[in-house]
This record gives sequence, structure tokens and C-alpha cells, in this order.
Amino acid sequence: MKTFLLACLFLTTLVQAQLPDPALLRDKAIVATFQSLPIQEGGRIKPLDTYARFLLLRLHGKQSISVEHPQIPEVKKLTAIQWLLLSWFRPDIARDLPLFVVDNSQAVGEIGVDPKGLRDRYSWNEIVKGKEELIKRAQAYSELESDQLTGVQRNVIDLARNFFDYDAVSDFMTAARTDWPKEVSAILPPEVAKNMAGSNGVWDLAVKLGELIRNPEKMGALGDAPRSKLLELFINTTLRPGKTLSFIPPDDAKNDTWLQVEQTVTTLMKEGKLPESELRISKAKDALYAASLKTETFAQAVKAFVADVRAVAEKRGELKHVDREVSYHKNDFFTYALVWYLLGFLVAFISLVAPQTSLAKWSARIAWLSLLLAIGYNVYGITQRCIINERPPIATLYETLLFITGVVAIVGLFIERFTRQSIGLVVAGFVGALGMFAANRFMALDARDTMPTLEAVLITNFWLATHVTCINIGYAGAMLGSITSMVYVIYRLFVRGPQVIEFRRLLTRIVYGIVCFGVLFALVGTVLGGIWANDSWGRFWGWDPKENGALMIVLMGLIILHARLGGYIREIGLHALSLMLGAVTLFSWFGVNQLSIGLHSYGFTAGISLALNSGYSIKAIFMLICLGFWWQERAAKNALA
Repeated sequence: MKTFLLACLFLTTLVQAQLPDPALLRDKAIVATFQSLPIQEGGRIKPLDTYARFLLLRLHGKQSISVEHPQIPEVKKLTAIQWLLLSWFRPDIARDLPLFVVDNSQAVGEIGVDPKGLRDRYSWNEIVKGKEELIKRAQAYSELESDQLTGVQRNVIDLARNFFDYDAVSDFMTAARTDWPKEVSAILPPEVAKNMAGSNGVWDLAVKLGELIRNPEKMGALGDAPRSKLLELFINTTLRPGKTLSFIPPDDAKNDTWLQVEQTVTTLMKEGKLPESELRISKAKDALYAASLKTETFAQAVKAFVADVRAVAEKRGELKHVDREVSYHKNDFFTYALVWYLLGFLVAFISLVAPQTSLAKWSARIAWLSLLLAIGYNVYGITQRCIINERPPIATLYETLLFITGVVAIVGLFIERFTRQSIGLVVAGFVGALGMFAANRFMALDARDTMPTLEAVLITNFWLATHVTCINIGYAGAMLGSITSMVYVIYRLFVRGPQVIEFRRLLTRIVYGIVCFGVLFALVGTVLGGIWANDSWGRFWGWDPKENGALMIVLMGLIILHARLGGYIREIGLHALSLMLGAVTLFSWFGVNQLSIGLHSYGFTAGISLALNSGYSIKAIFMLICLGFWWQERAAKNALA
């Protein structure tokens, strides 16, 4: 028995010796080097760090993953890049981690996997048990119209996509891990296998296999069965579509599309040759696995591989902002902005509820400092994005959240500078925290790179800097006025005293000024949008949903201003219509994109309908309260009469 246990221990040690040490994949120097590896995805050159973050966000719902595994007991959490490296070099461990987030347990129940909680996470090894049923059901559900799908069916489709995407990711080093001489010897006749078995890895094998393909008379000597098996092995192990990343800059300077290893292998097999830089980088990628088996060689191999890719990319002029993007994600400016906005709001609220005290004065000062820091992080983060993207700040719905939040906070501080009543601080802090939180949630729901290649219609920096910026400042004014009106309603409901009437009048003047500010920019932005539409599509106006939404904001703002000037509305009416303007703005900002029709339907985002409906409902409730105020005042006047 003792001998048997010792033999088992020896075999276990032998097997483990052929696998990379997981600790190497968390080494700071190695991780930092991999983070800066440039790749191409969606037509954009980005660091591997960005790819890892948004891949994990889509699969897992977070940009880090909790770990509880017997082979790495010292690890509690992995960053996105650490998880990606573990998936590449130690898929035996990574496939055990609870990766795939499933919103409804019925989805996994449908494929024969035992469900956990109603919303839970499952590992690759758990889902693979229902792989065949997952394929079958996902294919059937994909044939249905989108509006006919149930929530569970959508979950099944998403799970299938995520499962097979990750399956390809975890196979990234399969070709490098394969014992090619052994595999080939088991398939080919001895006389052919002898020649093939001498191949030095997949690249020599690709050359020899390519010779057989290009010379049918040699290939025919194998016989149909061995030939089919060999090609099947090679395709499944090396050439499976979508297995790897585009990280090989092409030798042709005129070619803007980076290559995958599968493409370079295929070219080598078809033509028998490959440009030197493409072959060198392709081989170096597979050589990383062998290097990872020895601690002393891995860091050096990784450094050389990444440096080679970066050197070729720099020569092509495609490395400019890769390191800046790594730093941008590492610094996480908008999370810091969220923290400072929230602190500023809480401190400013103290100043608002305890006016004319020393505590209020100190609270206001701290709130000013906190909000200035928050705006600094907000604006600096936006600036970094502009430099990385080489374009103005707004081109996606995510970026509108960042920009509008910053504008509202800055305007809030201007209001506070002239009113000195803490209302500007409270609104700036509240909207800032809400905006940063909404941006984080939107990014998690969308689960895509927030700096994508632009739609063709948007690739015009002049109009991005004029029309889009003006429209979003108009959105900011409308939302700020609406939220200030909510403050008015809350204040009127819960605060009593001689100072209430004067403070309400102040809020009314603030809202009126903000509405004027917002309507001006919304009107200018809408006109500029028409000019852009005429330039891009050959017509000034086409009644597109997004165009209609912008027009609704302008018309609603003009209604408020004219009704106020004409005496049709006073204090309560102004705030009620300001709240309606906020609802109209929400619809124009996000709602029309959910219609999936028109020239602006590229902004559709799944999962935000609940948030939108909640926003509409809150506005409606506050408007009903305003109606109650009006009814109360009318009853009081009638009683006096």
C-alpha cells in the first residue's frame, strides 16, 4: 500500500511538473508585460488588458473573479488579466471557476445542469455536461424573432454564446500543449508518420502537411481515412475558427487588419512560406507555453514576445496610446469620481439642513473641496479617453453619461457660487454620484468595450465636437432642472417655517434659468444635427426617432418658457413642466434607442428598460405631487373667497 501511494505521488508530481506553476501567472512583472500587449479587436488597436476586462465583464458580470480552488488555495480573487492568463496556460484550473453568470436558473435546468440559486454563476466544467442540449436549444431559440423570446430563452442563447466564446479562449495554447509526434504517429501509416514525427512542433508539421496538400499525389498515398483524421486533428487543435486573438501585425504596411495565428498557419500551409515577422511572432506565441514550464525562462520569453509585437506595431504607427489605455483602466478615474461626488453630496446635505450654523459653513467648504476633486477625476478621465480615441468626448451612450454628469456638476457649482444656499452643492453631488453609478451599471449591462470603433456616420470630429456636444449640454440642462424641481417638491413636502417661501422662490428662479440654458443648447444642437444629416444622408430632417426626440426637448422647453412669460404657469406649474421635460429628455436620451428603428438604432442596450421605466415613474409621481400642491392652493384660495 505504501509503495502504491508513493507511486501515485510520483505520478502526480510528474504530471504537475509538465504544467505551468499558477503563481507565475500572477507575477507582477509578467502580468504587467502581458497587459501592454497590443491586439486588434473590432478594428481598434488596444491593450490585452482592455480585452480581458470586457471579456470577463461579459461572461461574469464583473471585471474580477472570486477564486476558491484547491490548486491555488492562497488566491481569493483574480484580476481580469490574471484570469485570462490562467485560462490560457492552466485551463484545467480556470474551467473549474464559477465564471458564467446566469440570471435565471431555469436556463441551466433546460440543458440538464443542476441549478443553484435563482441568479448564480457556473463553471465551464458544470455547463459542459449539458453542452449538446445547449447547442440544440440555442439553435432552436435563435430562429425565433427577438420580440418572441422569453427571458429564459434569451438566457440560454447568451449562455451558449458565452460558453463557446470561452471554450475558444481556453484553447488558446492547445496547439502548443499538444504532443504532435505522438498524435501523428497514432494516425498515419508508419512510413509517413516517421517523417512527420520528426517535426519540431506545429510549425514544422504545418510545412510538411502543407506539402502534402499542395501535392495531391503525395497526399493520396496516405489513404482517405488517415488523411481525414490528420486534417481533423490539425483543424480542431490549431485552426478552429475564433480560437485566438489578432495580435500579429501584418508584414504588409498597407494591410490594416492584424492576423490571428490560425491565419498565419493556413497561409504557411497553402503557400509554403510566410513573412519573417509574422512567422517569428506566431512561433513565439506557441513557445510561451514551453517557457512557462520553467520559472526562470517564462518572464524572459514573455518580455521578448511582447516587445517584438510592440516593436512591429510601433513601426506601423499603431502603438501610440496602448500604454495610456492600460493606465486609464488601472487608475479607474470614474470610481474615484463616484466616491468624491457621494461624499460631497452627503456633506452638502448637512449644510442644507442646518443653515446659518458653523457646522453648515464647514460642511459647505468640505463639500466644495470634495466636489472639485470629483469633477477633476471626471474631467480628467474624459480627457484621457479623448486622447486615446483621438476624437471629441461623446460618441456612445456610455460617454454621454460621463459628459452630462460632469456638465451638471460644473453648472451646479456655478449656481452655488451665486446663491450660496448649498442647493447647488447638493444637486451637483447627487447628480454626480447618480451619473457615475449609472455609467458603471450601463457599462456592466452593455458589457462591451466603451471605446469602440465608431459607426460610419459618426466618423466626423467636427460634428462630434459641435452638434453632439451641444445636444448633450441641452440634455444636461433639462436633467438638472428636472432634478432641482424634485428638490423643490421634497422641500415643500417636509420643510416648514418662515424661510420656506423665499427658498422655494429661489429654487423656481434657478429652474427657470436652467431651462433657458438647456433649451438654448438643445435648439442649437438640433439645428446643427440637421446640417450634419444633410451632409451625411442628403436630407436636413427625416423624422427619425432620435431627431424627433431632440425636437420634443426643444418644443417642451419652449412651451415652459412661453407659458411662464405668458403667465399661464407660476411656481408649481413651472416645476411640474420641468419634471415633464426631464421625462421627455430621458426618452430622447435613451428611450428612442431602445426602439431599434431609424438611423440611430445603433445605441440599443439590453437591460435598461427597467431603469428607464423607473425614471418615468418617478417623474410621474413628482408631477402628481405638484398637482396636489396646486389643488391645495386652489382650495385655500376658494376658502378665503
